[in-house]
Amino acid sequence: MAKRKKASKVQKRGKLPRGKSAKRGKGSKSARAKSPKRTVAKAKPKPAPVKKAARKVKQPVTPVVETVGVEVIEQPAPGVITVTEVEETEVRKAS
Repeated sequence: MAKRKKASKVQKRGKLPRGKSAKRGKGSKSARAKSPKRTVAKAKPKPAPVKKAARKVKQPVTPVVETVGVEVIEQPAPGVITVTEVEETEVRKAS
């Protein structure tokens, strides 16, 4: 091991002598009576689960049903009556 250097015998001006080192001022009585609380590691609560917005349920699309009925009554000759009946049903998807 390396030897330590000896301190110089010359008086150092900046430092106070060892016995008369600067003291801290006394705190107030109330501050002395209360000891500072030590911070204790606390268990953190789990973050609350985020509520997801409920998805809107699409209602089933009911198809539009359109029925057209046509009835034609003709009298081509006196005493002769012709009845023509046509019925058409159309199914469309609602938009």
